[in-house]
Amino acid sequence: MGTRTGLLHGRRAVVTGGAGGIGAATARRLCDEGAAVVVTDLDAAATEAVADALRADGYEASALALDVTDDAQVGEVLAAAARTLGGLDTLIANAGILRLGTLEETTPELLRLCLEVNVMGVVATVRHGVRHMTDGGAIVCTASVAGLQGSPELTAYCASKFAVVGIVQSLARELGSRGIRVNGVAPGLVDTPMLSILFRERGRIRGPGEEAERTGLIGDVPLGRLCDPAEVADAIVYLASDRSTYVSGATLPILGGEVA
Repeated sequence: MGTRTGLLHGRRAVVTGGAGGIGAATARRLCDEGAAVVVTDLDAAATEAVADALRADGYEASALALDVTDDAQVGEVLAAAARTLGGLDTLIANAGILRLGTLEETTPELLRLCLEVNVMGVVATVRHGVRHMTDGGAIVCTASVAGLQGSPELTAYCASKFAVVGIVQSLARELGSRGIRVNGVAPGLVDTPMLSILFRERGRIRGPGEEAERTGLIGDVPLGRLCDPAEVADAIVYLASDRSTYVSGATLPILGGEVA
């Protein structure tokens, strides 16, 4: 069980993509800091397992299945979460997918999938979520280093994550009059199952293999290691908390010393 410091005491939070990786780590850190959390994800069983583990540690957490590409479902689930929490003041739009492909492999279907989840899903989450948010709330969207700089074989993914950075900047200006802050995080190599896709697919496309890609990419990180999901979660907690009351429209790079 994490240390309870009360930084987010009384906050009511929803985390999308919360069944594992950054999302699950964020749900736990929000709870550590005193928030009540509704965890959502496409994988209903894994989402419930995350909430069960949090409740076992004495935290206030519940789970709802959610496909962020289904706009009507997003509206229903966000409304249900707000009812469960008695309102909403913290929204973490984290759900996303990673797909790789050469230019020849970047089909309309591949591009559409990345955009539907990573862009339309984020917009739907925020659009429906703000209807239930109190003035002065905080929204944090998960972008990526691939939203700050282009990368080979990541055309579709980069397009979607560059869009998230733009969404953050646009909504910070639009929602600022309500005191709602909108920020993003841009992680680099985070030790999650999603990262295994990058290593595997890069190895397939380039030839040396998964382990060679893993060794090479980690070797390029000045700190010399992968990021732990909890380290991204800590940054999200900061952006959601009163420690960042004048921070809005920013996307925070979490890159271990790399420069994007």
